[in-house]
Amino acid sequence: MAGGSGDNGYVYSSPYSDNGWITGTIPAWQDDFVLKASMADPPMFISRLVSDRLKADGIKTRLEPSTTRLTGHSNMEVRGIISENVSPPLAEIIKVLNHESVNMFAETLVKEIGRNFGKSGSSSEGLNIIREFLQNAGISLSGIFIEDGSGLSPGNAISAEGLTDFLIYMKTSSRNFSEYFESLPEAGREGTLKYYFRDDAFISNLRAKSGSMNRVRCYAGYFRTVSGKDMAFAILVNNYAGPATALIHLIEQVLKDVILRS
Repeated sequence: MAGGSGDNGYVYSSPYSDNGWITGTIPAWQDDFVLKASMADPPMFISRLVSDRLKADGIKTRLEPSTTRLTGHSNMEVRGIISENVSPPLAEIIKVLNHESVNMFAETLVKEIGRNFGKSGSSSEGLNIIREFLQNAGISLSGIFIEDGSGLSPGNAISAEGLTDFLIYMKTSSRNFSEYFESLPEAGREGTLKYYFRDDAFISNLRAKSGSMNRVRCYAGYFRTVSGKDMAFAILVNNYAGPATALIHLIEQVLKDVILRS
């Protein structure tokens, strides 16, 4: 369905499935439009891709495309290495994640956190490390429930206070704050904020991460007031009625008042 000026389209699929379904809205009257979606089974995708390319070049293969999930082989001597692709720096990955809300990146990074700092590369281990990090940062876990990396689970919950405490910690205590700050979209110019917060009070002044689901709209980030105060903020709205544009306008007005009057 087409409508509006922004991308509000979603692609849903089950793990390891060959099918999915599309819902939501995309901008109208465009010659083409790219709707990004995560792969349900990346190893099988690359296996089929390589197999199809080999067949197209006239190279016969003995077996049909498969993965270690199906064959049970986990030995590198059995698999072999065809090619290696070096990852971009983490700062670049985080910037794309926060600018475009790439849920697949978020889910994968949770597993990577578990692999590097915990006992295994699993979501549960990664989430345990994240909870431990928050506690060590002095952030109360009261009201904070983390069920996945992307925030799409209805079991997720976080308080505005907890989120603001995290932003303050990053600003005052993290050695990686510069990279983290640069990863947040600029108001009215980039990523998920490109079409919002376009008032002069926000331009070159506000950076934030957005979050949205049905009847949920959230923004959290940083701005500077006219008096020179650096501020961290989090506004989380659940179960609102009416159009999202009206709600966003109210959020913009609240933040603008704080910027101009503080």
